[in-house]
Amino acid sequence: MRLVLSHARTVLVAWAVLVACAAVLAVRLPSVIHGGTDAIGDSESGRVTAAIDAKFGQGAGFGFAVIVSHREVDASDPEFSIMVNEAAAALQALAQVRRVSHYWNTGAPELLGRSGRSALLLVTPNVASYFAAEDLTNSLREALSGLAADRGYLVTVTGAPAMFYDLTRHSSSDLTRAEHVGIPVALVILLFVFRAPLAALLPLVLAGAAVTVSSAALFLLSRWMPMSIFAQNVVTMIGLGIGVDYALLVVIRFRRERVQGCRTADASLRAAANAAPAILVSGTAVAIGFLALLLVHAPFLHGMAFGGLTVVFATVVASLTLLPVLLQWWGRALNWPWRLHGRPTRGTAIDRMWNRWATQVMAHPWRYLGLAGAMVGILVVPVFWMQSRNVSMGDMPPGFESRRGYELLRQDFVAGWMGPIVVLLQGGAGVDLRGPNARQAVLAVAARLGRDKRVVQIQGYSRLLRALAARDKAAGVVADPQAALSSVGTEWISADGGTALMILVPRAAPEREEMLAFVRQLRGDAWPEARAAGIGIAIGGPAAMIADFDAELFGSLGRIVPAVLAVTFVVLMAAFRSVLIPAKAVLMNLLSVLAAYGFLVLVFQEGIGAALIGIDPPGGLNSLVILMLFTILFGLSMDYEVFLLHQINEAYRRSGENRIAVASGVACSAGLISSAAAIMVCLFGSFAFTHLTATREFGLGLAFAVALDATVIRLLMVPALMELFGAANWWWPGWKRHPASKRRFSHACGDTRGVQSVG
Repeated sequence: MRLVLSHARTVLVAWAVLVACAAVLAVRLPSVIHGGTDAIGDSESGRVTAAIDAKFGQGAGFGFAVIVSHREVDASDPEFSIMVNEAAAALQALAQVRRVSHYWNTGAPELLGRSGRSALLLVTPNVASYFAAEDLTNSLREALSGLAADRGYLVTVTGAPAMFYDLTRHSSSDLTRAEHVGIPVALVILLFVFRAPLAALLPLVLAGAAVTVSSAALFLLSRWMPMSIFAQNVVTMIGLGIGVDYALLVVIRFRRERVQGCRTADASLRAAANAAPAILVSGTAVAIGFLALLLVHAPFLHGMAFGGLTVVFATVVASLTLLPVLLQWWGRALNWPWRLHGRPTRGTAIDRMWNRWATQVMAHPWRYLGLAGAMVGILVVPVFWMQSRNVSMGDMPPGFESRRGYELLRQDFVAGWMGPIVVLLQGGAGVDLRGPNARQAVLAVAARLGRDKRVVQIQGYSRLLRALAARDKAAGVVADPQAALSSVGTEWISADGGTALMILVPRAAPEREEMLAFVRQLRGDAWPEARAAGIGIAIGGPAAMIADFDAELFGSLGRIVPAVLAVTFVVLMAAFRSVLIPAKAVLMNLLSVLAAYGFLVLVFQEGIGAALIGIDPPGGLNSLVILMLFTILFGLSMDYEVFLLHQINEAYRRSGENRIAVASGVACSAGLISSAAAIMVCLFGSFAFTHLTATREFGLGLAFAVALDATVIRLLMVPALMELFGAANWWWPGWKRHPASKRRFSHACGDTRGVQSVG
């Protein structure tokens, strides 16, 4: 720390250059993030995507649905067909478009709407990944823009890739909107806490620097891994949250050192040195949750993990380098316009109030523990009927083009056009799917699928086989089917005849639970017709990708939860030289996370209070939010536990008395925890003003957990349990604690007179 302060100018210049360069890259982050999830490489849907790319070079299974409609003109009118053909030509002119299918070039009646005034164009992109298809959305819309407005036609681009494109585009604007609400409110709270403008700005400066550097790092990492919209949200939320927390810890300590008469340079050194252990332990706890995301075999989650790790690292480094230098340079002005000697009385009075509170709780530990336990228990109960869901059109505001298109599909066609199911047919060794046995097997599989009421239409290879048979029958000839198939190109069957595609159009949208169940059923089927002919069947497409992601996500929870609990316990045990205190801390954090889940179940699943914040309850929690809340909240709520235990541990090393240490620790940290929590609740709660349901879930879940953690958990349960455990709190195998010298630990908060020792 002395080295940092002795080279203050160099440190300041280095940070200024770093932030300036990072800002240039950070503003480009929105251009590389995506709303969807690409297929997990080693999953069945991932293998299907890879096979399609290798054999067909097209985006089958993640295509677009374009709806052309008119209020007055019927689809039977020649003018309508002209309009559709013009739209198809505009789309087909794009290099990234492989095929555009509509009623007038296929004769398929299902591509005409039930109202008689709409038509559906199916766009198959000439791209190899879901993310590439998502990026194509804007090009499609630009190609169609202005084509029909002057003639009264409405042309709408939708489909799963378009939905996630809109999700990405509006997520960035939502993030800006949330920042415009949360940051000013946080500044007001900081002004109330510090009563000085410069002191209030320091935490936001620190957080802003860390977020900027981390956003730039995400942009660079996007070259090697996909970046989700959640990665951007996580960096901003966590960067602002822990940045303010760590800055408050250092600045409050700095001001106390100044009150005691320390010179500015010495106060900066002491504040940073005192806060460093708590910041390092807290940062490690937060990082553990992000590291756990690497246990999930989903590349876009790895982007979130590295984003979180980067922002934690940047915030910790900034707190221990940039912040001490700023305190040293601006220390004399931090209390402007109030004079320093006017502050101690108020601070001491607040410390004494919290000291009396802790003493009261410890005087009646069972009473307060029972009260807190009942409150938390009521919130945990709803977790037992928690249901998961996936991102859907219900998450999108009605004004989004993809949402409007979805409503048109649902009303005039079927919602399954949003994301058809891909059936990949692969012949075994020496099996040509153009041969008679293989053709018969394919038609048998298609016939069985066609009898399923969940399937509206089957396209692809089986339809091609029936079309060729019908053509030959009409011509009155018996052609060689294998030769005919060899001449039709590689749209549905590969050039070598070893791979073919069938596209199932289901009744429901791909994210619906019944479609995920359908995918699982298809995969569980033995398909004896195909197996007898040496044909293997694999299922892909958007619904299959979602099913695979859910399976991987929830399957990984069995690895993530024990890993996070165990590693956090070991880190805290090493930091505080105690067995019982880390165990209690892990349990308290777990209760905070479970209570946050319960709160979200009540609001987003049961709809209690949802109308107050303008939410249409989706009936479950986003599966990604469930995972992210655990990994992030577990470390984030550990901030306050570490801050509190740091002060209690320091007081215990001075006094050697458990009750005095707890009272003093609560007095020292309660003001910091309350202020930091109020700011974090405002920052996270501001995401309730966004448009996207999943972002609202995430922000409100974090805000509620932080509020509960800083009040019920830290101010009721922790002091009560510390009192009940007594000297056992400090037991460490083979080592007996001894109070440290008062010279080294000279500062105590509050008034410990009247606090009786125990033990």
